[in-house]
Amino acid sequence: MRSTLLRVVPVILLLTSMAGAIPSGAQLPQPPTGGPGNVPVNPPTTGFNSFVGDWKLSWDDPGDPNCPCRGALWIDINETADGTSLAGRWSTKDGKATLRGTMSYNADYWSGRFAFPDDGTGFPVKGNFRLELRDANTLTGSYQREGTGIPFRWTATRD
Repeated sequence: MRSTLLRVVPVILLLTSMAGAIPSGAQLPQPPTGGPGNVPVNPPTTGFNSFVGDWKLSWDDPGDPNCPCRGALWIDINETADGTSLAGRWSTKDGKATLRGTMSYNADYWSGRFAFPDDGTGFPVKGNFRLELRDANTLTGSYQREGTGIPFRWTATRD
């Protein structure tokens, strides 16, 4: 027993001394902030006009037997204290939703949140969206209602 203990104690001491030589996470250098070449990644300042305008929108909604549904989408520039972004209105037979979000760094997609006003039931429809610029006259993407696990497709063409 004593010989086993004499062999184990030096191993424990060795491991303990090695643990002190490993730097903690706070002492390791952090990765650079920003994009390639450590260039700061700022919100885009151009490209908004590619999305701005009136769009004919169609979308899938398995809960509606008349889908694909059709409506309108209006996108405008939204100047705020936080900078420039986009704001939209999505018109459906059930009302108009507001869309608020941010542009991607390359200004090729817009994503954020949408919300329909409360219709008095206490359960307003809200969710996430993403619209990607395919060409000067086409947007594609998806939207997902809050509380669901399935996103639905939508497509827009310039009006």
